[in-house]
Amino acid sequence: EHVQLGIREDGSVYWNGAAVPMAELESNFSAAAMQQPQPELHIRADREVRYERVAQVMAAAAKAGLVRIGFVTDPTQR
Repeated sequence: EHVQLGIREDGSVYWNGAAVPMAELESNFSAAAMQQPQPELHIRADREVRYERVAQVMAAAAKAGLVRIGFVTDPTQR
């Protein structure tokens, strides 16, 4: 099982396609971290999103206890 986490250029965040505010995102991370087995978090960020936003999201996921975090990229897009 995995969670698709999208980060758009404007910094907005999407949990499996649904927009979520940062406060709610943190509770989603906590709930996911308690699942057994723990789901993988697949992060897909727009190419123009600020790295700072990606780092904030990753830090929140790690703080909640998620350990399986990966990036999804599409090398064919330019």
